[in-house]
Amino acid sequence: MKKLVAVFILFSLVFSGPEVHAINYEQAFELDLTTPCGYSAAELSKGLLGELCSLSEDFIKAEEKYGVNALFLAAVAALESGWGKYCFRPNNIFGWSGKDFETKSECIDFVASKISEHYLSEEGKYHYGKTVSAVNVCYNGTDFWKETVASIMAAISRRCDEKALLLNG
Repeated sequence: MKKLVAVFILFSLVFSGPEVHAINYEQAFELDLTTPCGYSAAELSKGLLGELCSLSEDFIKAEEKYGVNALFLAAVAALESGWGKYCFRPNNIFGWSGKDFETKSECIDFVASKISEHYLSEEGKYHYGKTVSAVNVCYNGTDFWKETVASIMAAISRRCDEKALLLNG
């Protein structure tokens, strides 16, 4: 009987861990980018790499302030700057319009505001919808960009949930 109880307890612990909500490539590609990512800053930092790890709170704040999905913002910054390592201009992790920024946090806030206003708002001058593909129509225009952003979004999400399971499961 003790073995049966032990097996039941072990089974319960293994299968009652935190809810896994990682998104895959297809889901990232079709995601409404005005949908919140569902991660806290601490959870998001576990999915980021390089110099972007310390900016997870800024991505979450931008999501809350402007309604732009933090996974998407982080994925674009990762692609455009090699995970925050290479900036086109000072602190410009998005390579946005040749602008300089005082901090990477300022850059995240600025770019999130512009994506929200111009790409995701129905009144925006570059609005073609609210998906990665729709933003890409005027943001970059290449298949490589939209496919890579969706892949990075899925990878960040997967790492967030894998680390959450390891730490809490």
